[in-house]
Amino acid sequence: MNRSTQIIFYLGLLLAFTYVIIRGFTVGITHDEALTYKIIRGDEIYKGTANHHWLNTQLSTLSIYFFGAKEFALRLPNILSFGIFWFFLFRIAKTFLKSSATQLALLLFLCGNPFILDFFSLCRGYGLSLAFVTASLFYLFKTVSLKSDSRVQHYFLGTGFAILALSANLNTLNYFLVALALMLLCLLVFKPKNWVLLLTSLIILSGITLFFSLDRLFFLRAKDELYFGTTNIHTTIDSLICSSFYFRDGFAHVQILRYLLYGLILLIIFLVIRKKSLFTPGAFSLMVLTGVFAALIAEHLLFDSLYPLNRSSLYLYPILLLALLLNLESWKYKVVRWLFLTISLCFVLVNTLFYNFKVTTTWPEDQHVKEVMLLIKKDIPDESVHTAECFWLYEPAVNYYRLEYQVPIREVFREDLKYEAEYLLFFETIQLPDMKGYRILKNYSRKSGLVLYKRKSINAAN
Repeated sequence: MNRSTQIIFYLGLLLAFTYVIIRGFTVGITHDEALTYKIIRGDEIYKGTANHHWLNTQLSTLSIYFFGAKEFALRLPNILSFGIFWFFLFRIAKTFLKSSATQLALLLFLCGNPFILDFFSLCRGYGLSLAFVTASLFYLFKTVSLKSDSRVQHYFLGTGFAILALSANLNTLNYFLVALALMLLCLLVFKPKNWVLLLTSLIILSGITLFFSLDRLFFLRAKDELYFGTTNIHTTIDSLICSSFYFRDGFAHVQILRYLLYGLILLIIFLVIRKKSLFTPGAFSLMVLTGVFAALIAEHLLFDSLYPLNRSSLYLYPILLLALLLNLESWKYKVVRWLFLTISLCFVLVNTLFYNFKVTTTWPEDQHVKEVMLLIKKDIPDESVHTAECFWLYEPAVNYYRLEYQVPIREVFREDLKYEAEYLLFFETIQLPDMKGYRILKNYSRKSGLVLYKRKSINAAN
């Protein structure tokens, strides 16, 4: 990697990390983050749901122990994990990509993706798992490139980061299995020093991890918690494309980009076969990609499981992009490399429309809950405890602000709404009873759908 490319990589780190840090402060708590907060506070019901991303919960618990439970402290583990993500992207680019064009395309497509950056500034397991999958891929590529000269730490770190990714997000189970299989294949083929002991150690370590992961997976399946996803694998690909442009509900003619992507995948399969060498980083990246998708298809056919969608497919971004770049770079036509760089630049330019410090594409309806709660706090003139009711979607966030920002209202619940409280937080499309006794205190119906009502005083009502 030449000096100019390194400077651009460091500049990319500065810009993207600054963006992630600022959003960690400014984006209001989202619905799923507030559920994680409930788990941290000891809610056993939500601990038994898919919202409990184990590693994220443990790290966030540790963070709030030292720094309190404001949004930034809850999100700190994921914010810091962006440094891991960038570091291993840098090492992959420097070690395995030879062209400056493909090195920069890797940086721009991943660190310039607003959807990816969302999850490094939120208290969820997706950012952590994305960082650890990327780290694991680096050591997988390192192992296969060094062959018999690979070291023990490469095998352990590659497997260890895959385990961390799995503990942060169960959706990475297929990646874990494919990466482990390739690690074991390298051991059996290259037989480095003490390979039998290393093989035994990896099998035991991975077996323990797999046992607990499958136990958790079957528990969630029995609880009917694995309901997020899609029955069509094409929709998974479409969500990867649309989310990259911050479109929650897709856009017209996305299938054109999908078929273009399929064409590129067929091309890299041809290039790998033509090279007649399976033990290269490029070939391994393709095997990881095909292995993960083959496992998803098999699970769907055998167990009727859903394909990943939106945030649950986040870990696929570096796998897919690296499979393309590592293999297309070996093609003798330089125009292909520069075409990738040009497209990546256009990608970032288009996404300048969507970079922001207030809203996420996954939970846009939570955008103004914080402002409304602080408005309620300001509106209450005394220290007595008041009443509020809310639409079920807002309940976790409302209770979070009630506790952490000392908003003097009683705990709100999802059910038994009587429309009698002093403050009502509802979604614009909800049909409310006669509201003559209330006035609108704040209306975000055009932006996020949230409307805040305040009960009129007796004199005003009369």
